[in-house]
Amino acid sequence: MNHRPKEPKDLIVESAVIPPNINVDVESATEGGKRRLMLSDNPETLTPVTVPAEQATLWHDVVRTTTRTVKHRIFGWHYNKIGAPVKLGITVENKSDAALEVRHIERALEIAPEDGNWIMDVGQSIAKSCLAGTMKRVKPVDRHKFGKGTALLEEFELPEGSLAGFTYDFTVEYAEGHGTLDYVIRTVVSKDTQTDLREIPTEPLPPVPPPQAHPRGAWSFSETNAQMPEYVVGQSANYRACATKKLNGETPADLLFTGARSELGPALDNRGQFGVIYNATIPIINDGNEKRTVRIYANPRGGAFAGSVRVDQRVYGIPLLRDNTKVCRLADISVPPGKSSYSLSFMIAGSATTPLGLYVITL
Repeated sequence: MNHRPKEPKDLIVESAVIPPNINVDVESATEGGKRRLMLSDNPETLTPVTVPAEQATLWHDVVRTTTRTVKHRIFGWHYNKIGAPVKLGITVENKSDAALEVRHIERALEIAPEDGNWIMDVGQSIAKSCLAGTMKRVKPVDRHKFGKGTALLEEFELPEGSLAGFTYDFTVEYAEGHGTLDYVIRTVVSKDTQTDLREIPTEPLPPVPPPQAHPRGAWSFSETNAQMPEYVVGQSANYRACATKKLNGETPADLLFTGARSELGPALDNRGQFGVIYNATIPIINDGNEKRTVRIYANPRGGAFAGSVRVDQRVYGIPLLRDNTKVCRLADISVPPGKSSYSLSFMIAGSATTPLGLYVITL
């Protein structure tokens, strides 16, 4: 039988006094992963002002390529304050005469009321499922294979005053033959819950500007490969991943998902790297002659944080860490003399605040 992995367990919250002078910026970062990321988070709050029409496209990804197969991830985060229930959905419009196929659809979808715990019940739940590979396998509403026209992957009703967070992973490829894949993926909304969402071909709504400038964009990658400065055994360091600014005010090396790098506009920076798998590598120097044990904690540096983490091939939930006095232990590693390194991966929960500190000490 094909057993799916179990939903990850959460790590334990601890308290700690973090020295104020050990914060360190990310050294370098490169884009990673072959899966495209489409981030639909603006307009985040759906109101009669932000959604003036009866139906609308919230965001989209437009693909035209001779590549036979394209992997996608959609991360969405939308809060209904229209005044009545709305219908949301994911559509794929095939603009080519050649048939295409949508395969391997997996998704995590959570809906919570406005007085719910969004960061845990929605954000962390999705981050755990995505990183652990426990998202639900779903069949699209319409056929997997279809020719020119629009197919509906999935739709759902969002009650007034509720938030929907979701991640969809799927693959689009030629159904047969060769040529050019030419299609548009859309997150769409209708105030009339009886509307056929396939009939919403419009351009996306304009983004809501600051101070409510939530992120959106379409990038050809969905992972960050970040390298931290060297950690010297016997010292302490707190590496600031996903920071808005470096300690000196400059742009962080790991701010890769910018509006300027989006395949489509108008887009806005994904500073929190929502929907992204963040791979962090810490080079380690042990100048001594014996093995030493180094401990790595997660430590919020900007406010409440939660998410998921993969350490030593196992995935765990990072629980709600309310402020920078809270930590959770990610790993204890045995470090041999000389140079070595340690890598881990994490995902940030929707509603979480960054930066995330990777706090490293020697026991």
